[in-house]
Amino acid sequence: MILPVKKKLLIYGAGAIGRGYVPWVFPPSEYDFYYAEANKNLVDLLNKKGKFTAFKTVGNKYKKIVVPIKRCFLINEEKKILSKVDAVITAVGPRNIFTVAHNLKDITVPVVCFENDATAPEILRYLSNNQNAVFGIPDVITSNTAPDDFKRKDPLSVITEDGICYVDKKVKILGGNCRYVGEKELNKQWAAKLYLHNTPHCIAAYLASILPAKYVHEGMRHKKIKTVVAGAMKEMQNYLLLKRKLNKPFVDWYAKKELRRFSNVLLYDPVIRVAREPFRKLAANERLLGAAQLCLSAGIIPKNILIGIMAAFYYDNSDDPDRNIRYLIKSLEPRDFLKIVMRLDKGSALYTILLERWDDNLKFLKNLK
Repeated sequence: MILPVKKKLLIYGAGAIGRGYVPWVFPPSEYDFYYAEANKNLVDLLNKKGKFTAFKTVGNKYKKIVVPIKRCFLINEEKKILSKVDAVITAVGPRNIFTVAHNLKDITVPVVCFENDATAPEILRYLSNNQNAVFGIPDVITSNTAPDDFKRKDPLSVITEDGICYVDKKVKILGGNCRYVGEKELNKQWAAKLYLHNTPHCIAAYLASILPAKYVHEGMRHKKIKTVVAGAMKEMQNYLLLKRKLNKPFVDWYAKKELRRFSNVLLYDPVIRVAREPFRKLAANERLLGAAQLCLSAGIIPKNILIGIMAAFYYDNSDDPDRNIRYLIKSLEPRDFLKIVMRLDKGSALYTILLERWDDNLKFLKNLK
């Protein structure tokens, strides 16, 4: 019996999406896995073991697969395999996409960007001249860790949800368990993920960090936090219905699904994973300040999103790449912080309403503890 030839995948980033979710989308029975990763300790451990365990939550249970890998390279050492792979997946985070782009100049195979940034494929196409770089949307929460009993058996264990993966149909030839869709559907799914997932999800994490809680689901047990997260969700629902004209049943279904996800005790979704890099999430067109601006443009006062923004301002994690935010918020007057650090126009509605609600929102955060 002749076994079918497996396709070769090179995955940039052996973290939550790369290790936890990709093997469920591209089954190990059909694909060989090569990784490129910046964390040398993780590279060494993956190469030593030659495999890892991925768990998926299905209902109130876990489904498990053991994923063999061919090799994990330190980023920049993977160039020796690039000419031999059938496709590339990126899951390195939006800030690291520039490094990856320069390494992909000489290939023309499909490149699927599983980045939380819709501009990532465009950046890759421009910098690498690979016109087969497309956007992919994993409609899941994927943790970068697992419960202690799983980790004792395999320290490389990770957990993901059972969800749909939307990918641009231009690379349909890649196969796998994806839903290949056109631009219109991809845009709809991205709007829902950006504002009904990313916005309330990071708000849940920033509020949970104040308790402090280790996992997002622990924060969602707190009545006040759950109320703010649900309120932020409602504000974004109203915006999507008013301005984006998305279908109401779809928006309502998506919102309910997300609130259940944030409370899923099986996921062990770390607060520090979701809350990391607050400056990126506070960028002008991103999920916090950007979401609040959109609400205001639609005549919606985003009082719950404003509380989430305040929580992001006060995020305190000495190991975070954006850890200097805590020094800036403490050393500057609110109006200077908003103008100099957040680059908000003094005449803007968002600048004004943030200042007006500053003391009340800060008091709310202090009363969470």
